[in-house]
Amino acid sequence: MKFKIFIFSIFLCSISIAGGSIYSRFGLGTLRFSTVDKTAGLGGLGIALFDPIYINRYNPALWSELARVRISGGYLYEGTAMQDKVKNTFLTSGNFDGVLFAIPLWKRHGLTFATGVMPFSTVNYSIKKDSVLENRYFSQSYKGEGGISSFILGFSFRPFNKLSFGVRGEYYFGTIVNLWEADFGSSEFFFSSIRRERNYGGFGFTLGLAYGLGIGKNSLTVGFVFSSPVNLKGLTTVEYSVPVVGSSTVSEVNELTSQLPYRAGFGFSYFIGDRVQFSSDVYYQNWEKFRINGEHPKEITNAVRVGAGLEILPSREVIAGFFEKTSYRFGIFYNKTYFKINEKQVNELFFAVGFGFPVSFDTRVNLSIEYGFRGDLDIVRDRILRISIGVNTGEIWFVKQKLED
Repeated sequence: MKFKIFIFSIFLCSISIAGGSIYSRFGLGTLRFSTVDKTAGLGGLGIALFDPIYINRYNPALWSELARVRISGGYLYEGTAMQDKVKNTFLTSGNFDGVLFAIPLWKRHGLTFATGVMPFSTVNYSIKKDSVLENRYFSQSYKGEGGISSFILGFSFRPFNKLSFGVRGEYYFGTIVNLWEADFGSSEFFFSSIRRERNYGGFGFTLGLAYGLGIGKNSLTVGFVFSSPVNLKGLTTVEYSVPVVGSSTVSEVNELTSQLPYRAGFGFSYFIGDRVQFSSDVYYQNWEKFRINGEHPKEITNAVRVGAGLEILPSREVIAGFFEKTSYRFGIFYNKTYFKINEKQVNELFFAVGFGFPVSFDTRVNLSIEYGFRGDLDIVRDRILRISIGVNTGEIWFVKQKLED
């Protein structure tokens, strides 16, 4: 029996499950699109999302419109109800969702420098199964944790009035640990385990273009992004517990090579009047080019993600009331994920709502709630609730002050 089917059969029989989705067992884990800024309330889109107080995580070309030094970051809670044809369970997790920092250096031509750390993928699952072998009970557990993050460093530039481009260098890094344990609960047998740790590291880049750039009445912005393939290198360490008296561990270390595929996306945003902004994205990922030590995992396939969102800001006036200056966001996205289990692609559908609360003149707290579905009952269906809270703040630097006599 194929290992992927075996893993899911364990899930169907398991009596306790904790951590994140079982789908994070495959590939590099669950890919992180949801963020803690305004995009989470819009369905996680942003390729052409124009906003002069938002550090865009998708398209570096849109940094050109930032007028002040800005920093953003936050926290993401995720609750997952996992269900098969027999039973269901609920689990939760929480993660810091990265931080970004941007400094406008030449406002006239949109020269802005930005850096930070963003999550790329997450592995977080725990499966336990009790079994019987020759009238003896024993338990097996399968666990995974870790993920991939990226450190970014880049800039934007606006050579013409309505055209901007941006580029960011990216260093991908992280550790993914998979653990198998068997406990026979008897002195006649020995506890056994296998622990595999993979460390990844590699450089890539993302290019972005944006045309339009404006928040005026009926203004349109279009955007395009391309992320390069990435060669990841590192080490795989496997530790085996040896069932002998005194218990010992045998380790082996091997070189690891992996290739992330290219990713590309297109989006647009349009102001309906000057208080309502509609945005939409399409994002393609060529995961059939993904390799680990030269082999393509059968449970990984190409992915496409489409989404649309609407943001309403009743007033931009400084003297307006709190609720008039609050942003109201709604979004939806459909994602054909890169998971393919038993020759069937795993899909997601999410709905989102969000708010941007004005804390001060240049600071907003973003609260977003997402609810959606992943997979189906033929394998495992996830019902997912995400609640994120983030802070986006800014201030003016490098201002010359006049000295009075």
